[in-house]
Amino acid sequence: MKPRKINGENRLAMWQANLLSAGIVMEKARSSGYVKRLRKLNPVYLLYILVFGISSHSKPSIEEIYRRYIDFDDTSDSKDKIKIQSFFNRFNEDMVTFLREMLDYYIDSAGLDRSAKLKGPIQNLKDILIQDSTIIRVSQKLSTEFPAIRSKGAAAGLKIHAVYSAISHSLKSIEISGERVHDSKMLKIDPKVKDYLLLFDLGYYANSTFGKIKHYGGFFVSRLKKNATPKVNKILFASSPVKKYFQKGIPLNEFLEKCPKKGEIDILCTFKTRFSPDGGKIKTIYMNFRVVCFWDEEASIWHTYVTNLPKKVYPSEEIYQLYRYRWIIELLFKELKGDYDLGNLHLAERNLAYAHIYSMLIRLVISRNLYKFCVRGVDEKDRKKYSPLLWSKVFAEKAHEFLSILHQNIFGKEDVSERWDKLEASLRHLAKSRHANYRQLSLRNIAF
Repeated sequence: MKPRKINGENRLAMWQANLLSAGIVMEKARSSGYVKRLRKLNPVYLLYILVFGISSHSKPSIEEIYRRYIDFDDTSDSKDKIKIQSFFNRFNEDMVTFLREMLDYYIDSAGLDRSAKLKGPIQNLKDILIQDSTIIRVSQKLSTEFPAIRSKGAAAGLKIHAVYSAISHSLKSIEISGERVHDSKMLKIDPKVKDYLLLFDLGYYANSTFGKIKHYGGFFVSRLKKNATPKVNKILFASSPVKKYFQKGIPLNEFLEKCPKKGEIDILCTFKTRFSPDGGKIKTIYMNFRVVCFWDEEASIWHTYVTNLPKKVYPSEEIYQLYRYRWIIELLFKELKGDYDLGNLHLAERNLAYAHIYSMLIRLVISRNLYKFCVRGVDEKDRKKYSPLLWSKVFAEKAHEFLSILHQNIFGKEDVSERWDKLEASLRHLAKSRHANYRQLSLRNIAF
């Protein structure tokens, strides 16, 4: 399939000009304080190197980054180029701030591109947000500053806290903390959650969180903790044999223990929450939430989910499918650690580690943006064959080709439109699954 042209220009070239604008990069470099006067280090070239020029291995070094930069920058003779010590010194707090601002810019840009459409029972929601975290191992030399949670020896780790948006099919926000920061401290619940659906794992579990979300007009789906002690209030759906064990106020675990071990049960339970509904003193408030239970015959356990989504609109099976969609953020973390080499960093200097992590997060957001851009250009029946995971592998493999074209676009005398054409065609071809029965994890009520 040939790439489409818009106004006689190459589509991929237009995408690059809009998203990787040198003007935006320079603006952020100045606003962050990273660049005051443009001298021997060009922040545009540096960003291109950090995002596209790092080799596919888990041990990036300042020497490799420096060599890539010197090779890319054709503005002066070799004797006038920046020296490695000066280059190293530029990996400072200001650079971390600059990369953070660039990441925020790309996330905001992705948020403006609301590619997916919610349909069916979820169409009245503003968005589906999935929050989770993953740990990045860093050099043992950083163990004093970023100690690991469990370790007999010297170990260090950083934690990436991410919020994924189903509508934009990309990150909505990102934060980096030490490994010991608990997930629940990074979950911010305020009036902005109104009409949003939040999906999160047990690391964010808290009755007070559920209470706040409901109070502000939002919705949630979470697994129920094993030691949770809600009281059964009402049966919403169950077989006749189950109903005879109903007793208002009975603890949920006792009720499930008595019930026949099969099928599904949908019940309303009372939870004890503690939060401040008016911003003042914390109060104890009892709230009713749905608990949807599915019996797993193979594992001989009940799978239980708690939500405030109404049963009339969201039957039990819909709750299961919604929570299953949460695993898409796990695939995003797999993408970061596998294709972008954030599984085990060996950079022993704090700012270098942060710079590399932010660079790879920028690459992820840019990759997702290009994924949406290219997939929208294929026939609708073929879109399901393009998975973000396969796309990320191809994008990582093609990163140096991006860098080469950017270099020729800046310093070359020949037009690069044919190279952009070829690269887009290659991305489309290689990222398309060859499996006839290919299935990717998706939500049936989200149309991309």
